[in-house]
Amino acid sequence: MRLKKIVLLSCVAGFLVGCSGSAISRDQLGQTLTVESLKYLPDKVSETSGLAGYDRYLWTINDSGGKDSVYAFDKKSYDFVKRVKIEGAKNKDWESLAQDDENLFIADCGNNKGKRKKLDLYKVSWKKLIEAKNKDKVASKKISFSYADRGALDVGKQHNFDCEALTAVGNDLWLFTKNRGDLQTRLYALSKSKSQQKVKPLMTLPVSGLVTAADYNEKSNKLVLLGYQKASVFGQSFIWIFDIKAGLPVWESAVYHTVLPYGQWESVVWESSGQLLLTSEKSPLGAQQIGRLRLSD
Repeated sequence: MRLKKIVLLSCVAGFLVGCSGSAISRDQLGQTLTVESLKYLPDKVSETSGLAGYDRYLWTINDSGGKDSVYAFDKKSYDFVKRVKIEGAKNKDWESLAQDDENLFIADCGNNKGKRKKLDLYKVSWKKLIEAKNKDKVASKKISFSYADRGALDVGKQHNFDCEALTAVGNDLWLFTKNRGDLQTRLYALSKSKSQQKVKPLMTLPVSGLVTAADYNEKSNKLVLLGYQKASVFGQSFIWIFDIKAGLPVWESAVYHTVLPYGQWESVVWESSGQLLLTSEKSPLGAQQIGRLRLSD
């Protein structure tokens, strides 16, 4: 089916913030969804950039310049509970969290200027994180990787090798790039245990924006990508919902939803098959907070 190009326009504070053409078909256009604000978060996580849910806690991190720590919040009250330092880790630009039944994975994959050629993940035991008290330290295992298609030359300012999205899918970790150059995203699969890896892209998705987070729901077999349109200030936020078939996202049945209100929404996790939790960083668009997005009534 031929895809019709649709221009998506949005305005905030008098600025035009989302006006790029996109290869989104009419069949893929979903609803405009509104985030229900649940709680403003403390300044200690003003740059919240990853989200995971395990045991009775929600877990988050700060991005570049933050402490080498994860922060736990109560799942019901969203009150801060504890900060746990990750030994053997350095926060160059932490951008995402992924999880399975045994471990939390911290993605140090931010690459705004395109200068980083070697990136890192840190694997941390859930058991140790749950047992830890506030300001305790827990050990981590480092996984380093590089892009096989990266090349040796500098990629320039409008490059396609930034990354802010990681999620666990079966035995793999799926990583999605944030492409400033072409507004697409490439999918890479990483091993959860191999300490040194060079990874090749499995596919490219024409998402028409900048992807900031991902999460896979094993029960529903669906993937969510969170992102925003490219703009001079900050573009309109969106989510893509994908079915997973034959071990890959299915583009043809993917659904695109616009997300309101405006905010620097940076992380996402499935709360249930019909609900998502998101966090936003502190920005001129608003304070750091956690919110709920309902996909179905």
